[in-house]
Amino acid sequence: LEAWSCPPLYDMVHYGHSNQLRQAKAMGDYLIVGVHTDSEISKHKGPPVFTQEERYKMVRAIKWVDEVVQGAPYVTTLETLDKYNCDFCVHGDDITLTVDGKDTYEEVKKSGRYRECKRTQGVSTTDLVGRMLLMTKAHHSNIDTSDYQEHTDNFGKVDLVCHGKTEIYPDKDGSDPYAFFLNTQEPRRKGILRTVDSGNSLTTDAIVQRIIKNRLLFEARNQKKEAKEIAVIQAMKRQEEEKTKERAQAVL
Repeated sequence: LEAWSCPPLYDMVHYGHSNQLRQAKAMGDYLIVGVHTDSEISKHKGPPVFTQEERYKMVRAIKWVDEVVQGAPYVTTLETLDKYNCDFCVHGDDITLTVDGKDTYEEVKKSGRYRECKRTQGVSTTDLVGRMLLMTKAHHSNIDTSDYQEHTDNFGKVDLVCHGKTEIYPDKDGSDPYAFFLNTQEPRRKGILRTVDSGNSLTTDAIVQRIIKNRLLFEARNQKKEAKEIAVIQAMKRQEEEKTKERAQAVL
């Protein structure tokens, strides 16, 4: 079985996306993931944080993905599934709408070639963008040390510590952050600290700057998305209430 997955953004890729793709792959044997262009996303959702080329690379790096289709259409049709020999498409159990407020999966749902996986609670692109808009330079230095240590205790002893080619900034007390890391004493002195070249110059600061630069556009995007989802939920609720009344009248 070949499965097609085409969530609306794959922008700000996070563990929720990975979990969705893990579930999708488990439903079939071969997973094809469609990733939209910047223009398609801007039309239906608002400006993306990452460029389409960056998003193609990020999705390819997720281990459950067998193939990536660049420039996938925003609305998934039977024609698209047939073009790539997919038996069905998979999406999370959240609402995905076009700029006109239509269900992007309506056609494949009606044909019985739609499957759903559980959305990962507590994380979303919308939430991440909102949190980064509120983030300041003090954000990183306000981590509760006791909470951090509680989590790092679960890692056990590590054999290798890796860092990208970005600059290594000292901790707030001025100490080397790699003098003590995940219960490993002085990884730099022990020779287990390795520099890894990702081949990409993108940094967290650069991402934050992109979001700040388009702050008003991102805030408008988030508000528009929430308003459309609320409208759909209310419409579905009204339909269910009407069906309940009709069933009650039929019984009488």
